[in-house]
Amino acid sequence: MSWIGECKSIDEVKGCKGEIDKEYGCRECSEGYYLINKECSKCKENCTRCSIKNECNSCENEYVLTNKECIYYLDINKCKEVKNNKCWKCSFWYGTNEEGNECNKEVVWWMIMIIVIIIIIIIIITIVMIIMMVNYIMKRREKKEREKTTTIFKITQSNIKFIPLGDGILTSKKEIELQEGEEIKVNEEIRELICIGNDKKEKMKIQISSKEENEKYSIRTNPNVITIEGGYACEFELFITIKCTTKIKDKIMIISKTLNKAQEETIKSISIEGETEISTRLDPDEIKEEKKIGEGSFGVVYVGEFRGNKVAIKKMKQVEENEDKKKEFEKEVAMLDKFRNEYIIQFYGAVFIPNKICMVTEYAKYGSIQDIMNKRKITEISKKIRIKFMIDGAKGISYLHSNGILHRDIKPDNFLVVLLDDNIEVNCKLTDFGSARNINMMMTNMTFTKGIGSPIYMAPEVLNHQHYKMPSDIYSFSITMLQIITWQDPFPKSEFKFPWKIAEFISTGKRPNIIQEVEEDIKEIIEKSWQQEPKERITIDEIVRMLDGIENKE
Repeated sequence: MSWIGECKSIDEVKGCKGEIDKEYGCRECSEGYYLINKECSKCKENCTRCSIKNECNSCENEYVLTNKECIYYLDINKCKEVKNNKCWKCSFWYGTNEEGNECNKEVVWWMIMIIVIIIIIIIIITIVMIIMMVNYIMKRREKKEREKTTTIFKITQSNIKFIPLGDGILTSKKEIELQEGEEIKVNEEIRELICIGNDKKEKMKIQISSKEENEKYSIRTNPNVITIEGGYACEFELFITIKCTTKIKDKIMIISKTLNKAQEETIKSISIEGETEISTRLDPDEIKEEKKIGEGSFGVVYVGEFRGNKVAIKKMKQVEENEDKKKEFEKEVAMLDKFRNEYIIQFYGAVFIPNKICMVTEYAKYGSIQDIMNKRKITEISKKIRIKFMIDGAKGISYLHSNGILHRDIKPDNFLVVLLDDNIEVNCKLTDFGSARNINMMMTNMTFTKGIGSPIYMAPEVLNHQHYKMPSDIYSFSITMLQIITWQDPFPKSEFKFPWKIAEFISTGKRPNIIQEVEEDIKEIIEKSWQQEPKERITIDEIVRMLDGIENKE
């Protein structure tokens, strides 16, 4: 019986699973059917199990259950494979959603990593290939350039008499006499020639080198390294620079290695000899230190010996590490090298070799005028000697000014006393040219804002950061003369506790009161030398003339 009260034949009932109850009808339906009103109705097409007609719960193979409907997997965008009514596999760059009924675009990180790695590998390979090509091109170019400047020739076709050194090495000379025995210029490159041959059948790589790192000279060769075939020879250029006044007696090495053979390098040697001209670039081995006599921020001073002369050795502190100090040292050396005058401390030379940098000058056993002031009373130094100190100092400054040099640090510390005897030509000499400058460099509109020198001796224009020239040295010497003649500090600390007090005092046109203790003739010189206006000061030659006049009266 049907749900509407009609009687149906059992044969007419479709999709019923199991025995049909005549009263109740179907209790359970077969796959593809669903139970409704005691009868089994067929599910939608491709649906294998459903609850009502339009709500499918399971689909046939190759169909995806989506929103209670069965959809063929190829009808789902990018779906490639189905499993358990879900899209199991999507196209590349796509992935299934949580329900398994859609393919959504997603990033495939492992593929991105592979692509990135491949790109990096391609870039590296490209760079390596470019480097290899550039190296190849450079080597070809170097080879061509070397062929232009390098002479390789067959030994049998040469008239050079080769000397065997062993292990297949031949040389045109076993001894090299630099510059053919003539004096060599210091710190200038010289050129020598030597031929090296290969007496073996195999190719040989040959290089010439100094025996060890030598601080007194440097050597370079052209070619640096070369491969020579058996029976051939190469002409080597040796470029040698000797860095100081010295005698060279050394050996240079010929390093060779036979190619295509597992053997070690062989080393042969030839001797080089030569002697330089005398220069101010000194050999450190000629300088003998005896004892330390002073130390300052600039460095340490030793007394020592150089070529039989008693000398002062000024060792610079941290010159190698400080580029500014190195330049200042080089400037002072260059300046001293130009000076040759009896009133200027004699300059023997300097050492420029790293870790041994120093300056060698004449030794003044009494030290500076300031040293003598500190150690001796005025009664121990006669007025005649004090006037002579002023004359010698003025003549030293005169020499500088006549050569266009401004000292910029005139003070008693920078006049060294060589003798204290009367009737001696020279008693003291001017020194310390680290601050000196050529006046021609200062003739431009440049203003020197950096005050050079000691504040006590600074001219008003220097204290005021104005442009200054020779008259600033004259002012500094006026204070120095006052100090020498009175044997007193012109600016005692009891009155001038701070340096700026001195600057303020001088800038307002005031001068030390102890000038009143000075005799009239010397007082006149000092007062004419310390005028406030630079152009109103007398010249150094006028000072020399006036001091000579006073000395002649004594």
